[in-house]
Amino acid sequence: MAALFMSYIDRSILGLLVEPVKDSLQLTDTQIGLVQGPAFGIFLTLMVFPAGWLADRGNRLRLIAVGLALWSTMTALSGLCMNFTQLLLTRMGVAIGEASLTPTAPSLIADDFSPEARSLPISLYAVGGASGAGAALIAGGLVAKITGASNGIVLPWIGMVESWRAIFVIVAAPGLLLVPLLLLKREPVRRGGSVDGGSLQDLLWHVSGHRATIVPLFLGVTLYQIQAAALLAWIPAFFMRVHGWTITEVGLQYGIVHLVFGFLGAAVGGSVSARLRRSNRANANLLTAATAVGCMIVPAMTATMVPTGMGAALLLGLFMGCAQASGGTTIAAVQELVPNRLRGKLTALFYATVGLGALAVGPLLVGMLNDLAFATRAGIGASLALTGLLTLPASAALLWRAAAKQPTSGSRVSPAD
Repeated sequence: MAALFMSYIDRSILGLLVEPVKDSLQLTDTQIGLVQGPAFGIFLTLMVFPAGWLADRGNRLRLIAVGLALWSTMTALSGLCMNFTQLLLTRMGVAIGEASLTPTAPSLIADDFSPEARSLPISLYAVGGASGAGAALIAGGLVAKITGASNGIVLPWIGMVESWRAIFVIVAAPGLLLVPLLLLKREPVRRGGSVDGGSLQDLLWHVSGHRATIVPLFLGVTLYQIQAAALLAWIPAFFMRVHGWTITEVGLQYGIVHLVFGFLGAAVGGSVSARLRRSNRANANLLTAATAVGCMIVPAMTATMVPTGMGAALLLGLFMGCAQASGGTTIAAVQELVPNRLRGKLTALFYATVGLGALAVGPLLVGMLNDLAFATRAGIGASLALTGLLTLPASAALLWRAAAKQPTSGSRVSPAD
């Protein structure tokens, strides 16, 4: 959870800094969308496959520690960029490092808990995402407030830098301190699987046997994550452009809302799913996820259209809470569809699908809509609302279908079993 917390700080901090980075490096909305979308999403997608392969065979905690060191370093270097190309490359580096965590952590948690008790801890792990994104906003807002009118800060060994550059360096530092703590945890015994991992053929057998659940599950999550990624990338800019908020106001006001609602959503989603599971509902995780996505539609469509900034923040907080309720439960559902030896690979495939479809598309789509269709800085709200209309209703329908098609717990189709 702490590692995921740091990963979301490092991936989302750029969203808070869109306006000063654009002005300093002279970038367009489309270029910002490229940096936050394809530059991150495509490289995360490419690297989760080798990370999943390693997670099924080697020491998972060491893999996460190495990745954490890499993405923290690349976040700090983002603050030293002087042009678009350098910023693009550092964000690619952040994605490569974070790929070590996405298929690995759920596999670790699945070995620490039985299937009946797994939904809540995986949902609490997912809290790290919402709390990290909220903490990034709060930390950035505090640094911006401290630097104040000076518009800069002195960093050791670097000297005086612009505030946005200092924020990148400061938020990256705690991740490096977490690396040795990860190495103190003992690698758990793998439940019902060999450290040699399963073969690609074995994975294909399972995916084919569960395709009626896996296909709508993966597509449904990808669609709602397009909207979530778009909001994460552009909401701070929306508050600054439409409601006139400063970086400090966005960080401290919306950051706190994001943090609180995200934590509550993950905790409620995990608890509801666990209660349904105890009632012998094998598809409890997907039922919870589908309901949560359905509840996202109204706040996503109205948040950027209400007249007040705080009203928008509260509606966006409701959206974030629902997203976190769905996020942890969908990860838990993926762990149920294959045996231990294949969890890293299927989780990698899950994150690759989401990364390529959502992280690469969401931020870029909004940037392009704003440059080409609405053509005004204030049009960012309409761009975000339109993205929600195109994605969320279809996402909810697909997740309901996945829940209806999920086989009973323990069903397997591979001849290896």
